[in-house]
Amino acid sequence: MIRPLTAFLSGILLYNYLGQAGSYVALVTAGLVLLFLAAWWFTLRKPNRKFRTYTGWAGLAALLSLAFLVSFLKNSPKTLQVPASAITHYKVTLVKAVALKPTSVSSVGRVEAVRDSLGNWHAASGQVAVFLPHSPEADTLQYGHQLLIKGTLMPPAKPANPHQFDYRRYLTLKHIQWQSYLPEGSWQVIGLHPESALEAISLQVRKTLEAAFKEHIPFKREATIANALVLGVQDDLDASLRNAYARTGTMHVLAVSGLHVGLLYGVLLFFLKHLRRGRKSRVVIFLFIVGVVWFYAFVTGLSASVLRSVWMFSLVELGMLLRRKSSVLNTLAAVAMLLLLMDPNFLFDVGFQLSFLAVAGIVLLQPLFLQLWNPEQKPMRMVWELFAISIAAQMATFPLSLYYFHQFPVYFWVGNLLAVPLTSAGLYLGVAFMLLFWVPYLNVLLGFLLQWTLFGLNRFLLWLEQWPFSVLDGFVISIGQVLALYVLMIGLVLFLVYRKLPWLGLATVCLAFLSATEIAEAQRQRHIQELVIYSARKSSAVGIIEGRSATLLADSAFHAQPRNFTYTIQPHWWAKGVQEGHRFWPLFQKSSQKRELAVHATEEGNRLMVWQGKRILWLQKLPRNLAKPVPVDVLVLQKNVWAKVDQLRQVIDCAYVVMDQTNAPWYVQRKSTELRAAGYTVHNLEEDGAWTLRLR
Repeated sequence: MIRPLTAFLSGILLYNYLGQAGSYVALVTAGLVLLFLAAWWFTLRKPNRKFRTYTGWAGLAALLSLAFLVSFLKNSPKTLQVPASAITHYKVTLVKAVALKPTSVSSVGRVEAVRDSLGNWHAASGQVAVFLPHSPEADTLQYGHQLLIKGTLMPPAKPANPHQFDYRRYLTLKHIQWQSYLPEGSWQVIGLHPESALEAISLQVRKTLEAAFKEHIPFKREATIANALVLGVQDDLDASLRNAYARTGTMHVLAVSGLHVGLLYGVLLFFLKHLRRGRKSRVVIFLFIVGVVWFYAFVTGLSASVLRSVWMFSLVELGMLLRRKSSVLNTLAAVAMLLLLMDPNFLFDVGFQLSFLAVAGIVLLQPLFLQLWNPEQKPMRMVWELFAISIAAQMATFPLSLYYFHQFPVYFWVGNLLAVPLTSAGLYLGVAFMLLFWVPYLNVLLGFLLQWTLFGLNRFLLWLEQWPFSVLDGFVISIGQVLALYVLMIGLVLFLVYRKLPWLGLATVCLAFLSATEIAEAQRQRHIQELVIYSARKSSAVGIIEGRSATLLADSAFHAQPRNFTYTIQPHWWAKGVQEGHRFWPLFQKSSQKRELAVHATEEGNRLMVWQGKRILWLQKLPRNLAKPVPVDVLVLQKNVWAKVDQLRQVIDCAYVVMDQTNAPWYVQRKSTELRAAGYTVHNLEEDGAWTLRLR
């Protein structure tokens, strides 16, 4: 299956490289499939080694074209029969579980119809991500509810700041074309029609189990961890606890994945394997095990890693039913190809990538580690095997972890040595609680044991997070460097196994490439001179990057939300190689930290900054009694400043205006129109994203 999978992956990547160039791909695919079938029939009639080779190449070409066609069909954009600006109402059916997050209620709806300004309804298709504020009505929404919504459909916004998470691409890969924020009174429920009765049942079971966990586990943190660990629900997960799991390399125990399905499959196999005596019993046990793991997958949300695991175990069980042995790597490749045939966008899902790489790493690398040392004492051997699994999985996934998460947990091996056994115990207790939560007294006992098991896990990881240098962050690497890291590891492993110098030479070339690219990037970063006015919701923030040092000047509204810096600015600073950062309040020249930066604050609350000969003025109130207009390069209007165009020209000599997000939307819209009509160039931070002044 490795060669067919490689061809299929190539077709998906080719589609994403060429974009929407798929007009004739169906005809090409049909032609290649017919060519393969003809070659196969001819080879069967007249066996010939040369013809078999040609037939194989024709089959691989057909698979590549098929992957391109499936990607084209799955990602064809949905269009509306009327312009979005003419839509006044639309109908949706909720096709995903409703998530009750701390600040909002969210789900995904399938658009059924739209109504134009003339009152006519038009059929529509596509999906929209909907977000609602908490209310008694919103909190009771569920999968399958049909909503009538007043408003229009808006495409997701592009990233507002440099190197910020691309939420638009994230939604696109999940086949979601629009997003909508629904204030109270703008929607109403008009029916209940679940798309899948099985999924509706599984979500109702999940909701019942969530309530049972909360009832029998008084500690809020442990209750939310139980929901995440057993059910895959992370809506109420505490931010500090989530951070502790991420920084200790154990976040995978919270996301229901192959580990959880494997533990469930293992306990089922332990109790049922001795019952496989006859053909009928083997069929019954096969159906029971496969049914249980698939229902658990439905209850936990059918993530990419869970689908990988349940398909693998289903194929293993099928092999046992047919008394056929299976290769783990071959099965892994077959499952990957099956899932990608269902949805080619799984290839770009982080969970899908990490899950398959982790399993492949364990299968390939753990036996090599066990060959290096195989202790005779059983307790030591068990610890070493667990350690070897952790190292193998981390080696297989850490280049991608650096690429996506920009950090490396130093003590992952310590965390997993205790986290995996405690997670196993917690999962078994959780599954037992799922089955017996309705039994009096026994549910209390299981809830008590699960609570203290998870309490010990949380305390251990919070303690481990405080170890010195527990995480190394700030890594920003390219796709080429990711590939070089993988080839470097492959070369080193093959050199250690076969003791041949060419493999060491390959590793050395990759190491030289990584070193050269890092040195070149560091040299480029030393000469950066850049000023960025960031797009920050309801606040003001400006960053200045000079070489590998940066200064942030932000208002109190920005500093009141620590996550603003984490999501808005930190990715940009990491990408620029910033190693020394200074964060200040607006009047930072009066703080204990001093930094050479020419900033003048007036009594009206205005601030004039001079940087590299460029003059930038943040205006909150028009100055008075000026002999002549103040010349500036950029004018930033704030807090709905009252300034008519003719009055503005009398006091400020400037042609470029930035509207920051301390202004109200109505003000931005009206003032932008006035200024553009008067000949000004206007940049709206909310719509246009961050404004950048780059000198080098």
